[in-house]
Amino acid sequence: MSRAGNSFSEQKHKAGASGIRSKMRLMLILTAIGGGAVVIAGLALLLIEIEDTIFARGAVVPEHTYEIVGHLDAQVKKFNFRTGDDVKTGDVIAELDTRSYESSAIAADAEIKELAAELELKKTELAILEKEPLPKELWYAAMNHKEASERSKRLLARLDRSKKLQLVSAISLIEFEKVEMEAIAGEGELARAKKNLQIVNSGLGKLYIAKAKREIALVEAKLAGKKAELAFLQKCIRDCRIVAPADGRLVLLPSKNSWYVSQGKVAAIIAAGNKSRARCKVDVNVVRKVKPGQLVRVTSDVYNRLQYGEFLGKVRWISDVPDDTDPNQIRYIVEVELDPEGFHLKYGSGVEVAIITGKQPAMFALLNLTKESEDEELRRRKLSTPSIYEKPEKPVKTVKK
Repeated sequence: MSRAGNSFSEQKHKAGASGIRSKMRLMLILTAIGGGAVVIAGLALLLIEIEDTIFARGAVVPEHTYEIVGHLDAQVKKFNFRTGDDVKTGDVIAELDTRSYESSAIAADAEIKELAAELELKKTELAILEKEPLPKELWYAAMNHKEASERSKRLLARLDRSKKLQLVSAISLIEFEKVEMEAIAGEGELARAKKNLQIVNSGLGKLYIAKAKREIALVEAKLAGKKAELAFLQKCIRDCRIVAPADGRLVLLPSKNSWYVSQGKVAAIIAAGNKSRARCKVDVNVVRKVKPGQLVRVTSDVYNRLQYGEFLGKVRWISDVPDDTDPNQIRYIVEVELDPEGFHLKYGSGVEVAIITGKQPAMFALLNLTKESEDEELRRRKLSTPSIYEKPEKPVKTVKK
């Protein structure tokens, strides 16, 4: 009995040891299989390449945008178009009030006519002066001086005789005083004639002509100033219109609500061009990977993705300055040129932009690394640090002659 019990216990012990070995073998096999699977998965992640795509929200924008700025402060009289209407080059979008400028222009035109008449009168006076520049009282200055000189000599001689006669009481005192007064008047007339002759000899006629020419120049300057003022007022009247600078669609008309245009403020915005574009904002951490010409897939909010699919495009432009609308997030504007495939992408409608920056191993994507970053780092190091394998250039020796 004891031998049979011992045999059973030995068999039981051997069976337990055999089960443990079987479990260990199974664990080793599973571990090996798991390790191999991890290695195979790692190799697959390194060998399999996926698209490196940057997603961003944006909006459809026109090819060209024209902002019409008000040149003056004015009230709007009439709107000829509404937001969304198509306009042609030269179309008057809105007409402004011009009454204040028109009244000033009428007054300036009247002053121009008065100055023109005054200018003709001054020119006529100059023509007369060039023939006879001296006034009428100076026309015979030399002759008057000669006559006054002769008369004065005779009166002085008569006065001298009268003095002698009065001493011997040949004439009365009254007669002597009368002769004396005539001599004094003759001397005064001679002095005036002499002065007039000096004025004539001093070139007074030339001075009169020069004065007349200066008056003509003054009137001409006033006339030119008034004409410039009238031209400015006429320009203001012409500017009292909001005119379309190009063919396009009127996308914004801020003055429609206020019926008032302010100087320096946007009065209307026109979208023009035949190409469709979209603008999105890309985060600063990935904007370095965006390059012009990269393929883009765009989903429009207007057209259902399941029904219409995606629109293709390419990167056209990347801004060098970050967008300042959100101070808490640094993002750069990227403009994409789209192929609408015959569909009308409405301006301002939202889009989901997927920028394909290239392909990279799946492992890089899991670790948030990019081959582009590695290449850029190698390039930067190569530019900043010379290779130890590069032979330094030998200095060039200069030989003095």
